[in-house]
Amino acid sequence: MKKEQIIDHHESFKMWLNELKSINKEEWLQPMESGKWSIAANVSHIIKWDQYSLQEILPYVVEGAELTPFPDFKQFNGEAEEYAHRVVKQEDLVEEGIRTRNQIIAYVKNLSENDFLQAFKVGDQHFTLEEFFEDFIGHDKHHQEQIEEVVSLERT
Repeated sequence: MKKEQIIDHHESFKMWLNELKSINKEEWLQPMESGKWSIAANVSHIIKWDQYSLQEILPYVVEGAELTPFPDFKQFNGEAEEYAHRVVKQEDLVEEGIRTRNQIIAYVKNLSENDFLQAFKVGDQHFTLEEFFEDFIGHDKHHQEQIEEVVSLERT
């Protein structure tokens, strides 16, 4: 995946996030399926992982870096859900996501194409910077599809 593709994805994601402001509050907070997260929790989950990457991973990526393992997924995601439901308002969460994506875009713009080849570890997981971005973009798309499916069902 090339630098421009990564930037384009994050620019598109910001526009998509902005569209989520139009979802009514009830739909925003209700589970997308029985026993599943709400749209709010999904969005918060994405943003919190973006913020984690910006604070704990991306500043430390150099060839051969060995970074601390990812936090416990269940606890981390539970905190993201709590944040979405009890701390932040819908519009503020979306704006936080847009600001976070702007930070990622700025980071990517400062990289050379060779920087994407840097290999590093997060715990026992191996990545190149390119693979790291590809994984997170795949993660974005997975949650976007889930949310879009629910939103389109609600509107039909």
